[in-house]
Amino acid sequence: MKSWLFILCTTPVIHCASSFGQYIYILPSPFHQNKEIATVRKKSYSYRASRVLFSDLRGGGNENVGSSECIGSAAPKKENNKKDESLGISLSLFITYLTVMAAKCALPSTLAILSSADSGLIHQSTTLTRDNVISRLLALSTLSIAAGKIFLGPVIDSLGGIKSLQITLSALAVCLGSIGSARTCRTLSALAIYIIIVDFGFSSFWAACVKTIREYTEENRWSNEIGRLAMAARLGNAISFAFFAWLLHVSRGVDASWRWVYRASGAIQLVPLGMLTYFGRKGRDDLAIQVESNNAEQTTTRSSPMVSLGILRRQASKPEFWLHLISRTITMVLVSFLLFIPTFMAQCYEMSTASAARVGSMFALGCLASVSTLAAETYPSSDSAQIQSLLQSNNDQSLSPIYKRKACFMAMFLALSTGCLSMQMLYLNNIINLSSTLGSILIFLWGFSLAIPFYLPSSMFSLKRGGKEGAATIADAFDVSGFGLLAVFNGFVARVIGVKGDLNSMLVLRKKAWIPVFSLMLGGSIVAMFSLFSAVWIEGERDLKSN
Repeated sequence: MKSWLFILCTTPVIHCASSFGQYIYILPSPFHQNKEIATVRKKSYSYRASRVLFSDLRGGGNENVGSSECIGSAAPKKENNKKDESLGISLSLFITYLTVMAAKCALPSTLAILSSADSGLIHQSTTLTRDNVISRLLALSTLSIAAGKIFLGPVIDSLGGIKSLQITLSALAVCLGSIGSARTCRTLSALAIYIIIVDFGFSSFWAACVKTIREYTEENRWSNEIGRLAMAARLGNAISFAFFAWLLHVSRGVDASWRWVYRASGAIQLVPLGMLTYFGRKGRDDLAIQVESNNAEQTTTRSSPMVSLGILRRQASKPEFWLHLISRTITMVLVSFLLFIPTFMAQCYEMSTASAARVGSMFALGCLASVSTLAAETYPSSDSAQIQSLLQSNNDQSLSPIYKRKACFMAMFLALSTGCLSMQMLYLNNIINLSSTLGSILIFLWGFSLAIPFYLPSSMFSLKRGGKEGAATIADAFDVSGFGLLAVFNGFVARVIGVKGDLNSMLVLRKKAWIPVFSLMLGGSIVAMFSLFSAVWIEGERDLKSN
């Protein structure tokens, strides 16, 4: 079983690594770049021609040079190096989101230890118990994420994606490392402060990654990049829970074992930080050439927060924005039900704790399977150049099915989600009987159906409509309402489980306790299906008219 899970978890990583690895080895070193520039100057080319070659080697813009020989040799090098830079950024974003989502699992992995006196953390409050402090910590961390979603979007658009990621990764490494040190984190209050700061930073990563994709990646690759980020998120969750469990086991007896989880979480942030610094740096010569270049579209755009908010206001006046927001909010709640799947399976299917936890992994594997195989096929990027060529050739019929197919695929995914939830509802109402195996298969299919509708449509809308000045702001705006509804929903589920769903009650009563929860999710899945279908359809119609 362990080897089977290992193969399932590592196959997507190997697939991604192989697609990236074939390009990384041809990245030119600074020594070879300088040597080639010197060779150009030795052959008595003009200084301007050498600057063109330097620009092309580093991925900069073209210069208008009269020498056909220089242009002929520089053009293919420009394309190759631009492709290498884009792939390097893509790999950096994948590793960034993988390590960030892995670190996100540090608190759930150690929560039981932190709430006990054996943690070694000093409890100073005389009015609150340790459990009350941890409960308030979780509530404040959720508010911290919501606050980050509200305020950080325009800041990310102003600073740029890579710079925002570098700042946040540095802060993350420092805070997590501080939690891992007994000198800097001695009390529960200190732990709460660090966790709140960490979650505030966590809230910015998705928007910063979307911003970076908008800055460095061509439009026809946006779907693949969003799909890779979704894969990184699920892989980070799956790998980190297994790794942290092993780390807690092997570090027993070495000071406080739980601190090693945070030490490791902080240390791994240095890997994407170094990669982003290497692939994302821009020298002064590159900047000067980009300023002089006629192709201003290739430069990384910065904006002020007011410009980003202005873009958000314009998009908020359109119906497709609100339809995307509704579907993103609902699917966020459905995807986050992963936290309660082990409890649901244990109570309603009478599974053991270990078996119920494996069903939670099956939900994550379902999400991973869909985004790793069907993302680009079911929700392809809309290539503006292709749209223009089709319109110029008066071939509107071949263009119009693009958005119609995407809308139908999204409706099909959410129809599958609705079907899985309907089967669970029939089981909870004792209309049909399901074995634990069939229930687990339904959970896998449910995860398979939710991942692409959750990750791709709203992110692609943010990239396209937000542009380089407002992509992060729109992406964060979609998540604000999602986190608000998620906080209310999680509280409702926790109350239902705590009051009516204890393991000592009869199976019929335990199943009955979950009926309101699944009724809400079933209704939400139906609403999300219609809203997402309408959003993609209206968005495609508007894009077709505007072109």
